[in-house]
Amino acid sequence: MSTDILWTGWQGEQIVPDAAGVWTSPEVSPGFSFDELVASWNVTTPPGSWVEVAVQVVAESGDRSGWLVLARWSSDPDFTSTSVSGQDDPVAAAADDTILGRDGRRFTAYSLRLSIHGPVDGLPRASLLGAMVSADARNAGPAPGPEGSGTVVGGVPAYSQQLHRDRCPQWDGGGQSWCSAASTAMIVDFWGVGPTPEETAWVDYETPDPQVPFTVREVYDESFGGAGNWAFNTAYAGSRALVAYVTRLRSFAEAARWVDAGIPLVLGVSHQEGELTGAGYVTNGHLLVLTGFDAAGDPVVHDPASHRIANDAEVPTTYDLGELDRAWARSGRVVYLIRPPHVAPPEPPAQPNW
Repeated sequence: MSTDILWTGWQGEQIVPDAAGVWTSPEVSPGFSFDELVASWNVTTPPGSWVEVAVQVVAESGDRSGWLVLARWSSDPDFTSTSVSGQDDPVAAAADDTILGRDGRRFTAYSLRLSIHGPVDGLPRASLLGAMVSADARNAGPAPGPEGSGTVVGGVPAYSQQLHRDRCPQWDGGGQSWCSAASTAMIVDFWGVGPTPEETAWVDYETPDPQVPFTVREVYDESFGGAGNWAFNTAYAGSRALVAYVTRLRSFAEAARWVDAGIPLVLGVSHQEGELTGAGYVTNGHLLVLTGFDAAGDPVVHDPASHRIANDAEVPTTYDLGELDRAWARSGRVVYLIRPPHVAPPEPPAQPNW
């Protein structure tokens, strides 16, 4: 039986804040009890402006949570974007980028709330607001891989996080922790909307890939203390005129449909010693880019860990399908879906997870 996953989103023309600058979504009942929710937003924030994203959930008991803040966010570098820790709610908890139940509670419905803040002549504008909900997604069993010969998306740049080891330690201790930002930077640059030399001129050390520290600055979550907040990474991509959000896929067969459409993906993985042949590292949480599949159906990736070697040439590699699927399943097969508006995604399944 496949995992229950539902993505629901609202487009810019549907998101019209009221006079107080607040828009609240209709209540969504996915048709199954869910145990995790991850929200996503694509917002343009002029200088001096920011948004707050909050979620309210309804438990199976009928108890309703308060409004739990997932983010106070802006692409303005003078604003400190952050999730909000320590929110005391008896029904649900905001854990950085994810809503979880208190004491094993599950939920039957949710609403999203977007609040915009800034000068009257420079308020934020939203092009997307949505959420993925799922049930028992983490550590799911093996799922089918792609059928037939593989497709590889060409032209994806390769950025090693190891080139930035111990640089800018104020952001998550340095580049050794920047897998998510490096992966997001690869995708944003692939679509041709990455930062310009003028935008990266502040990077104060010699590097062939200044896009990586630039992206870290844009996606850093002050409360979390890291650059790995899933929703902050897709929000940054969304601020570069892309359609970007976090969801889960059910299998590499679904991932192959995106690759066949010319769209590389960012995957969340976790593996220990000996579980991912050739990786050269272990991790409790890591992000990498899926660019396609070889003729045998094994995934071709751009892994920013680069086998712990500080060289962009070490980033492209191929992993065993079954081994990478197990590592991906530990995150519930989390994926960043990032594409330009004019590039059509594949048709979603009956229970749409995109």
